[in-house]
Amino acid sequence: MPVRRRENKRRLADGLEQWTFVFSSGHDYFGQLAEVGVETDQYGRPSLEEAEAAWKRFGEAFMELPRHPDEGEPWALEVFGMPWVSGKRRRR
Repeated sequence: MPVRRRENKRRLADGLEQWTFVFSSGHDYFGQLAEVGVETDQYGRPSLEEAEAAWKRFGEAFMELPRHPDEGEPWALEVFGMPWVSGKRRRR
């Protein structure tokens, strides 16, 4: 029986680090999005279209990161909802 090939989680999450603060608060406080070529306004906010596309790509990995209970709900979760489209987690 052939061995099932596993996806490289690190490759899937390339770019997640730059979006972490945006997903948490809606702002890029440290200018990290410039590293991946995303423009922000004067307040460090990317366009909603770019943020939503990034949320669909990285949202599931972001939700798996440990968070402090006092942080509250992430901004991206409030604005865009759950990152998996069908409402159910995808099988890996």
